[in-house]
Amino acid sequence: MVQAGPETGVRGTSESGGASQQERDARFRTFREGAFVSAFLRNAPMQRFWLSDLRRSYLFLYLIRESAWMRGGQVGRFPFALVAMRSHLSIARASQLLEIGCATGDFRRQRDPRDARQYVFEPSEKAIALFEQLVADFHAEAPALIGRPRLQGSASLDRRAQMQFIDSVLRFLGGLNLGDRGVGSLSFMLAMLDLHLHSPLATTDLIRREADRLNVTCVTIRNLLRRAEERDWLRRDRRMLSLSEQGKRRIAAAMDAFECLVEEVLDIAAPPAAPGLERPLGWRRAPGAWRRLDQGR
Repeated sequence: MVQAGPETGVRGTSESGGASQQERDARFRTFREGAFVSAFLRNAPMQRFWLSDLRRSYLFLYLIRESAWMRGGQVGRFPFALVAMRSHLSIARASQLLEIGCATGDFRRQRDPRDARQYVFEPSEKAIALFEQLVADFHAEAPALIGRPRLQGSASLDRRAQMQFIDSVLRFLGGLNLGDRGVGSLSFMLAMLDLHLHSPLATTDLIRREADRLNVTCVTIRNLLRRAEERDWLRRDRRMLSLSEQGKRRIAAAMDAFECLVEEVLDIAAPPAAPGLERPLGWRRAPGAWRRLDQGR
């Protein structure tokens, strides 16, 4: 038996753990192919701009969170330098993204009624529709990832659930080093997850497969693989490529962290463990523990 302590939050496996790991991988395969993940990879201009980069995703969600639309008519606060720091964007780059977002009509910039020196940003109908679709897709698909039935009715679309989604995802993203082109790169993490779920794969097949699935060039995938090798995430056996032990640990930590995020978003209190998942009741990852992904622990 291999079992990590409560500090890491990584589940143990037993003699029957092979089946439970296969079940877990199958759930991630289904979720990976679903509408929620697809939205982050879509070539539609708005999704491509705001969602394909996790730093821009952070900015998008924060703008929604502090809008009067989300807060029942009461405008929130927008500490510009703090948001730039947490999203690992430079102030100049964050300012540029806001300018582009306003120029394309994704957000409307207005003077803050409380302080004329400040601006507030209100989402357009397009931005609201994109956000609501993300929340709906997540609530429709994520429960199955942790062995829960799909949520019924419209409860998943109320303001409480939407705010819970934003707060949890921002906390998750804020715990990652978004400036790291490995851990902070959506393409990198999805490529490594795909390799875990489908390995071993021939290198050329992996490059073509991931370029198509992630809507990027083959050169981008080669660069991702090079960075993964520099981090000792990969193992080569002639033409075949798979994750190294280091890579397996890091992807396991990432999967574990994402399952915890799902629990938090869905606000599931003391969930019973699904068969084969040895998770204590009421288990939660400690604050800041997402950073363990950087070290793969």
